[in-house]
Amino acid sequence: MNTDTSTSSTSTATTSNNNDLLCVQYGFPDGKGPHRAPRLQMISEPIPDGAETVSPIYKIPREQYEYQRDMENPYRVGGGYKMKATEIQDECQADDRVLYPIHIESDVYHEEGPETLLSWFREFVEDYLDVPFDTCTLYFSGRRSIHVHVPRFVSGEADRERLKELAKSYCRETGANLDLGLYSEKRIFRIPGVEHAKTGIPKVEIETEWDRTRIFREANGATPSTPATYADVLWDVFGQARLTAGTSGPDMDASKNLLQEHASDKTLLEFKPDESEDEIETPLIERVDEHPEDPADVPEWSMYNTQEFSPYALASGNPRSVAALRVKDGAFARRDKRGAATMVPAYFYGAIGCNGGFTKHDVHAPLQLSKMDYRKWDYSPGEKVVIIGGKSGSSRIFSVSSREATEVGHALRRDEDGRDMALNYLAEQGYDIGASGSATSSSRETTASRSGEYSNEIGTIWPARENQGNDVEALQWKAEQGDIHTLSRGEKVSLACRFLQNGWQPTWEWFEEQFGSTFKPEVTWRNLKGIVENPDFEKYDDVDVPPKPT
Repeated sequence: MNTDTSTSSTSTATTSNNNDLLCVQYGFPDGKGPHRAPRLQMISEPIPDGAETVSPIYKIPREQYEYQRDMENPYRVGGGYKMKATEIQDECQADDRVLYPIHIESDVYHEEGPETLLSWFREFVEDYLDVPFDTCTLYFSGRRSIHVHVPRFVSGEADRERLKELAKSYCRETGANLDLGLYSEKRIFRIPGVEHAKTGIPKVEIETEWDRTRIFREANGATPSTPATYADVLWDVFGQARLTAGTSGPDMDASKNLLQEHASDKTLLEFKPDESEDEIETPLIERVDEHPEDPADVPEWSMYNTQEFSPYALASGNPRSVAALRVKDGAFARRDKRGAATMVPAYFYGAIGCNGGFTKHDVHAPLQLSKMDYRKWDYSPGEKVVIIGGKSGSSRIFSVSSREATEVGHALRRDEDGRDMALNYLAEQGYDIGASGSATSSSRETTASRSGEYSNEIGTIWPARENQGNDVEALQWKAEQGDIHTLSRGEKVSLACRFLQNGWQPTWEWFEEQFGSTFKPEVTWRNLKGIVENPDFEKYDDVDVPPKPT
């Protein structure tokens, strides 16, 4: 046996090749073993008794694997490390010798329901990752989540970060709530078949067509066995045809076969060029703050510089937005606005946002487009367009006649049932407005609530009115015009104090939307937490501070 008391030459980084072994680190619950095992194991070795979680895959030379396997005390490591496994993992990360399995999760199963989660997962997998959703394996976590195992890896730290940014972008554009912490280095994942520590319900495979009742019934009555090896888990996710090259079954050397496939890139996620680079696809146009003196110049200035209309804002729990407009020019972006989101200069016949509180009538302004909508945007200046948007970020967009655009615009002016009238009119003209049809009574309720006191509805932060009712609303108006960076710290605190009366999440989302690409989650969390817990501020007894973002 060898006792490692310093960084040995056998543990130096080695260039990856097809003779490397695929190894993982297992995790254990309290009382059943170390939180993380001090040694790495090959994926073809038996999963240790009591193990619940497993790490990404690390490619290490055989001699390095055998050295750490035979160490008498893997906790006696030099270089500031507490265990040998961590040292090897860091070396693999530095040399891009890590395969990250692509998992997708969301912890809002009980709040949103399986149908919503599955729609998010399908959209992200097919539209953003370009992988057929029916090739994925789905599991119920046993408590509050659905886990999606995608038959792809990302290789190396740069692509792991790309995947994380892609998931962030999807959530930002659609309002989806995915667990972004999955895409961190050394993240561990629960093994299929393992019981959830708080419910005793195992992680079991489910089908896309199952509803909440069926999922719970199947999971609660299941007694699955845990896989014998992590290679077996990969076989279930990737399938024999994808995982091996010319082999006949999982009894083959799984590490070697998977490496052969990795060498041919058949299991690696391919990033589209426009998604893997931090580039702005549309021309950048700088904001012009000064309002033109000549009234004839106001329309052109407005369609580039006034508050944009977003078909997706405040969509959660609200009906769909509707807008009728005339395209005025080609798409553009501003680097400091909505994270350089795509905008289209437009004249609005009429528009109503998802929450009913943001409208436009007979004005020039930018139309904001999600990445999904911009991909299918094919409308020229002068065309009349109706866009019906919502939480998914994938809108229904129609080219309409001048009369139809005018009729929809007139309908949207109505205080009570304008949204319903507009949607019903479009349906009567033969347009497929979607399965949800008209907005029904929910639109009337949402619109009516806007007449109440400014921003006083719990859980809702309405856009500020142009004719502000108080100083705080004036600050909000200024921020929503793209000028939040000009506010002092005290002014931002005043806004936060007001918004926190509506809850943590609406406040967080408002600041995230205003700051766009410059939003700093840890700084925002620290500042909001300070307000909630500071006795000098108004008490927020009903506001729960979530865990610090990572």
